[in-house]
Amino acid sequence: MIRWLSPSLRRRAARSRWIAVAALASVSIGAAPHARFVDLATPFEHVALATAGQPEAARVSAARSTLDRLLPGIYPPTPATDRRLAKALAEFPAKQAQYDQAVRVFPVALERALTRFRKVFPEFTSPLPIYLYHSLGVRDGGSDYLEPGRRHVMLFGADRIAELHSDQSLEPFLDHELFHLEHARHFPDCDQFWCVLWQEGLAVDAAATMTPGASDHQLLLDAPAPIRAPTDARWAEALCFVATHFDDTSNAVIAQAMLGSGKPPPGLPDRFGYYVGYRIARATNLSLPALDRLDHEAARPLLRATLIRLMADANAGCAPPAANAPITQGSAHPV
Repeated sequence: MIRWLSPSLRRRAARSRWIAVAALASVSIGAAPHARFVDLATPFEHVALATAGQPEAARVSAARSTLDRLLPGIYPPTPATDRRLAKALAEFPAKQAQYDQAVRVFPVALERALTRFRKVFPEFTSPLPIYLYHSLGVRDGGSDYLEPGRRHVMLFGADRIAELHSDQSLEPFLDHELFHLEHARHFPDCDQFWCVLWQEGLAVDAAATMTPGASDHQLLLDAPAPIRAPTDARWAEALCFVATHFDDTSNAVIAQAMLGSGKPPPGLPDRFGYYVGYRIARATNLSLPALDRLDHEAARPLLRATLIRLMADANAGCAPPAANAPITQGSAHPV
């Protein structure tokens, strides 16, 4: 952490720290290389500190050239990204303390999460390299495809983690994201709404399994507002939405249930689908490893049968999903 230094000393300290970071940026987590972790958040900080007071365009150019050398395509070459870079660099001093804390605790939290995760999934090894970076406000975590070459990587945003997970929610959040990597081995992306509901519901279940007694905050069921209580209050309506749109492939339908600003049906909260998917997963009465191993053809009838049982218990007055429907796989989407 570099604070309250003259510009010349700040630049000299940044260069010294950069040499160390460049040598140690890529490390294996734990005794065995179960995940390749690379810290790109610290190089961003060095640029932010070393270029303080320079023209905006020069700062953006420095950030781009530095980070692109380490991970080409991490910041897409668009005017919108340039604006986000300029804003992040300008705001960095005010957010540095929280950012530094996130960078400091992340490797420890990731190692703890991997250790805990492998108790449930002993053979788990991350199929993707894991990068911690300044996301420019875009994400706390998730996989993405970088150009050129559509390289698939796992990205965690130190800036958003500092804002959202500077408490006991960080490790359950990592469990959630690690499960997506594990689950993809058996259940690739598919286009239907039920596929996304299943993927996210199981990820919430994974966090609950790894952290018994986890709060809704730790399970990410309170963002952007509490989800459980308002969904329980309209439980039959929530189930009917899932039944009606079970096999839809519309992004708008998926957004209604799964996104933080997706315009859900009246009375239901944003992201209510995460909670519905979680309750369906729990209602199967199968263990997380058993659910993890199901492919598309096995998961759909189980999800449908469990949904129908919950609909009957809730006296939901709507038709169940079709017994059979196509399962399609278009372009893979990030988790």
